[in-house]
Parts: sequence; structure tokens; C-alpha cells
Amino acid sequence: MSDRIPVFVAYSYEKTPPPGETKSDLDVASWFIELIKSRSLSYQVLAGSKPIPMRIDEKIKADIADCSCLVAIFTKRHRDETSKHWLPSQFVLCEAASAIGFFYNTNKLICGFYEEGVDPRDLALITIGGLELIPFKRETLNDDKEKFITYMKKIPELLAGIGTPLLFPGPPYTQTNLRKIFTIYSNGTLTVQNITTMLITDASRFENDFNGEIPHEIFHPRGGFSSLKEIISSPMEKRRESSFFRGLCRKTNTKRIGTPLRIRVGEESSTGGKVFVSFYDKNDARLRFKNQDTIYYQYAWSLPMAYPKNEEELLSNNLETEIGENNYCIAEVIANHGMVKNLEVELRFERFRDPLFDKSPFYQQTSSYSPSPVWSKSAEVPRTEREDDHEMWFQSFLLEEKNFQGRLRIMWRPASGKKPA
Repeated sequence: MSDRIPVFVAYSYEKTPPPGETKSDLDVASWFIELIKSRSLSYQVLAGSKPIPMRIDEKIKADIADCSCLVAIFTKRHRDETSKHWLPSQFVLCEAASAIGFFYNTNKLICGFYEEGVDPRDLALITIGGLELIPFKRETLNDDKEKFITYMKKIPELLAGIGTPLLFPGPPYTQTNLRKIFTIYSNGTLTVQNITTMLITDASRFENDFNGEIPHEIFHPRGGFSSLKEIISSPMEKRRESSFFRGLCRKTNTKRIGTPLRIRVGEESSTGGKVFVSFYDKNDARLRFKNQDTIYYQYAWSLPMAYPKNEEELLSNNLETEIGENNYCIAEVIANHGMVKNLEVELRFERFRDPLFDKSPFYQQTSSYSPSPVWSKSAEVPRTEREDDHEMWFQSFLLEEKNFQGRLRIMWRPASGKKPA
């Protein structure tokens, strides 16, 4: 296996030089790629294919997510007559922007080069937390070759985190405990309960940069969500008929609070969305926190018809194909707040027939956040027999993890709905 550092190079594929130039964007990119691959640097280079307008291929996203660094080459592509600035390829901007999401809370790096004429201030958001971009002229690349090599040699030290903070700093809190309970009813309805313990590590940043809010995502690959605002207003007693979302702040440190979470809706889609929760006391005053304060809270949401009731309702019964929502039911856990020190995942399946499964729950893990990661080998989720009342009505499985990072998915296939002959 190669020990070279994998870097993704984002660049324009345009073969026609801009006005007044003799080298094309592709010529410039090829020169930089050969430099990055050269013996003096010896990085492993990945790059995309010719872009399709308005979308980034899933394979490109996966390559970006699994690389240690993205090197963007911002060449002049479009001239803005209002500002008199040149703008780079929108596709290069999109690839660099996607890296921000994948590199969140890591020491991975965004860096690169911009052509003179492109205003680096237009690229500030893209390169947040990364190395300062280096300017170049496409006609005199060889003259500045040593400067570019010196710049690229900084990358290994930065990736190692030697003497530097995280380039893409994580949140001002740590998730110390998460108990996540998936309850799957006989009609396919899903409820997900999250019992969370958060430790505030930077109270000032939590208040000023995060506005005292913690984001959470509601997601299910089969989709079917209505408006998040409608979900929040839906009564909890209707959770089997319609989606709902509720949250409760239980206590801070040792002080009981017992008030509903305040919920602000963020972006949303048919497969879910983002909500921001904040914390208030019984007098409707927002709670203020100090460093090392602990918040204990929980929230729950539901999705009717989230899963097929029997094997015949799966879109595919072909087990030779890649695992996905077409041939398995999937429940996923993502450490999107950084490492979870203590994770407990419980699945409760309503007892309504015997057997319940064609394939009992098993799980896989990955440290990658890419859309197409390499998953670990499958392992069975242990069954659990609790003394709780619900065991009479539900069959339970329990998985526990320490210092959990990345993603975990649990899969199962329901039993056939056909009656035995």
C-alpha cells in the first residue's frame, strides 16, 4: 500500500485559453499536477472527470472526502464587468466548498493557487482555516516552481497537527454520551429517541458563534418527510400517523430544568433536514453556560411508513448487489458533533409475527463521511433481554461503542409476508 499522502486536485478542464493568454486552464492544471506528483513532492493525486453542469459526481465526492488535502487551482474563467474581477470556474469552487463539509472537525486541509486577476477575497470562504493561497501567472509557471514546491512541502506538517489547532475546528462542546433508540412498529413507522449529554468546552464561542444553539439532523434514506415546521407542530400522540419532533432539556449539571427545547428549523429536503435546539428555563430566559457545564437533554422524532413491513415490499430482493435501502432496511448513526465517548444504540422491533426477520440486524462502520465509503466487515448486533416492560411487546437489540467516530449503519431484512403453504 502506498504511503504517499492522497490529495485531490480541483481544476478547470477548459481547453480554450482566456483572452490574452496562450495556455489553457487544462494546460495550467496539468503543469501543477505533474509538479505535485514529482519526486520532490511525491503526493498521490486524485482528480475528477470532466464536469457535468450543476452537479458533482458521487465518485468525486467520495474521493474528496477520503483525501487528506484538497489543492484547488483557481484559473481565470469569467470576467465580472461590474467588479472588474476575474472569477474562477464554478465547478472548482463547488468541489472546494464540498471539501469544507467533509473536512469538518479534522486536520485535513484546503490549499492551492490562484491566478493573478482573480481576487483572493472572493475565495476566503472556500479556504477558511486552510493555507493561504499562492498567486501565479500562467505564462511564467516555471519561474516560480521552487516557490510552489516550498509551499506544498508545508502540507505534511499541517496534516500532522504539529503545533497547530484544528484547521476546521469542531464545535464548542463534546458529546460525552448518546443513547439512541430506534423503535420500529409493525406498520413500518419509525420513532427515534436521542438521549444526549453535552459538555460545553468553549462557552464564549458557543454563545457568540453558535448563538447558544446545537444543530441536529433528521434523516432517513427512504424520505417521506413533510415540512419540518409541520412536524414540530404535530401532536406527539399522533406519532404513528404523522411525523413529529419534540425535545426536552432535562437538567444542567445537577440542576433540574424540565423545559421544552426551543427549535429553529434549518435547511430541509424530502429525506430530512436540520434543526437547531436551544435551552431556556421555566421563566422563559435563555440558559447561559460556563466552560465545563454539562447539558442533559433529549429529543425524539417519528416517520410513518419508514420501513417496509415485509420482505416483498423491498424494491430489490437481490442480495448480490451492494447493500442499500433497496434490498435492506437501514438505520444509521453519524458522529456529526465529533467523537462520542459513550454510544448506546438500541433497536426495538414490535412483536407481531414469528419470525420477525429474514435477516437479523447486523452492522458496519466507517470513519469516512463520503457518500461512497469503504465499510467494515459485517457483524451481528447482539440481542438484549432487559427487565423493562417493553420487552413483552418488543424484541430488542443493543450495540455499545466507546469513543465512536465516523458512521455506523445497522441493516436487517423483514420476514416474508406470505403465509406458509
